Amino acid sequence: MSKKVKVITDPKVIKLMLEDTRRKILQLLRNREMTISQLSEILGKTPQTVYHHIEKLKEAGLVEVKRTEMKGNLVEKYYGRTADAFYINLYLGDEELRYFARSRLKTKLDIFKALGYEFDEEELLNTMDRILEKEHEYKMKISKEIEEKEELLKDFSNEDIIHAIEWLSMAEIGRDEEALKLLKKLGEILKK
Repeated sequence: MSKKVKVITDPKVIKLMLEDTRRKILQLLRNREMTISQLSEILGKTPQTVYHHIEKLKEAGLVEVKRTEMKGNLVEKYYGRTADAFYINLYLGDEELRYFARSRLKTKLDIFKALGYEFDEEELLNTMDRILEKEHEYKMKISKEIEEKEELLKDFSNEDIIHAIEWLSMAEIGRDEEALKLLKKLGEILKK
């Protein structure tokens, strides 16, 4: 049986998860168990390619065989995730992950510009980066607590647990003086 929440702290596993095809496989397996054939058809990839990615995800402890079915003389394996929600932190000190996090933020700056906002790019990027770092820190802390107390939460839906993580992290940010100053600064930078 899969866990509700799994906290991923190994930078190698996080990088593995961020690869485009593997990320899509994890998204597809979020809602239902699927075979290699089903995944390859949806992804437009060969079964061999999908199998390779599934094996990497299995080795990392993110995917497992959930059940098997006989189809004629063949055994079909149905794969599923080992957790309903994976929480990762791009701010673990790994330079490649930090670069990835920052590059994702740069895309948001392009959206703000397209909407007519004017700002100092470096100031905004640094502010957003620090806010996101704090958010990740609190979400990881709360996710680990939920992971440890999962038995107490078995009657709650995954969606409700994920929303609870969001709300609890906002509560933590609301008590963090630096985070509040950063949010105020963000509001001052991003106004028309």
